[in-house]
Amino acid sequence: MTESARNTRRSRCLPSPPCGARVRGSAPVPYWKGRPVRITKIETALLDANFEWLLVRVRTDSGLTGVSEAHWGFGVRDAIHRFAQYLEGRDPRHVERLWREMYELVSGAAWQGSTICAMNGIEIALWDLLGKYLGQPVWQLLGGTYRDDVRILLDLHAGESYKLGDKTKVGWRNPEAAYEPSAYAERARNAAARGFTALKFDIDIPTIRELDPFNHCVTPGQVDQIVEIVGAVRDAVGRDVDVAIDCHWHYNTADAIRIAKALEPFDLLWLEDPVRPENVAAMAEVTRNTATPICTGENLYLSHGFRELLGTNACRIIEPDFPRSGGISESRRIAHLAEMNYVPFAPHNVGGPLATIAASHVCANVPNFLVLEFHADDIPWYSDLITGDVPAFTGGALPVTSSPGFGVDINDDVAKEHQKYPDEPLWQ
Repeated sequence: MTESARNTRRSRCLPSPPCGARVRGSAPVPYWKGRPVRITKIETALLDANFEWLLVRVRTDSGLTGVSEAHWGFGVRDAIHRFAQYLEGRDPRHVERLWREMYELVSGAAWQGSTICAMNGIEIALWDLLGKYLGQPVWQLLGGTYRDDVRILLDLHAGESYKLGDKTKVGWRNPEAAYEPSAYAERARNAAARGFTALKFDIDIPTIRELDPFNHCVTPGQVDQIVEIVGAVRDAVGRDVDVAIDCHWHYNTADAIRIAKALEPFDLLWLEDPVRPENVAAMAEVTRNTATPICTGENLYLSHGFRELLGTNACRIIEPDFPRSGGISESRRIAHLAEMNYVPFAPHNVGGPLATIAASHVCANVPNFLVLEFHADDIPWYSDLITGDVPAFTGGALPVTSSPGFGVDINDDVAKEHQKYPDEPLWQ
């Protein structure tokens, strides 16, 4: 039998690859043969939602694409395009190697902030691409799951959320009314009625006016206002719904302790970022002086950024921002470091559907997962932005997708309707 005949016979006996990968002008690529694939382009699209959503797409010569979302911020998009020049022509299957090479590329310059966010955005898309290439969901590539769905922490901000009014103005429809305790309570009741069992609200709000906007000191009356708001939420949802409160690094150490102790009767899920993240000792001082669990971590980068925090028991819960703190691989390392210190893992997430679905694969994979933040409750086109295996929130949880990669792609038509700069090309 000729070699051509043997190849024809062999191809008839093998099933079609689940990812349906194709090389231009050829038959489907059998993923089991390990045929090389190369990055041809990395492009981004910037959307205007509750925050900026920075979408990432990695294209290859096989026709496969990987999609993700990078964290918004100054310089992130430019950094992705700089990395793209280095990665084009490379084999995207070596995800961790490429991430490490990007890290080494910038470690002598600006290795935090926008560069780390850019690296993570690309890395997440590479995991999606690898899953599609192998015909497996990302959680399977990570070793499997501990759970089939992930519990959602619904971030509601206050009585209203961000950018619901005139988008040419900063603020909300009715700021004063939005910060009334009754508005918080009503929004909490609505979320609980929809099945959400974990909610988060802000207390660093403009209606609690400070004597000095820079020293962040609070008066007893201001503490009373905070207690009134949190009490209204707790009364509205009862004790079967967890309530977390965000401070956004707004207080000095002494006042953070006063607030944390004043909120102890409400059995919060956590009090988030009561002091700024640069001083681990200050965070530890707050943690040691209250029974209210202290949560932090969204402004820390990589597992090294969490080492001192966890090694000194400076908090009770960590919330690495996904995808700012670490992307897929590094978020898992952070979660494992937390597990060694018996600390729950609750990722911070202010992104859109791509960031949320990607994070859910990590959350399903690590044992010490607690909740995953969701911050886009007021975006009516949230699910329309993606196509494919689109999961729906059920009982306050998000099912983990089981199609190859993350199981979804980007609906360019919807993205085009909501791009940040409508006069520019969507993908750059």
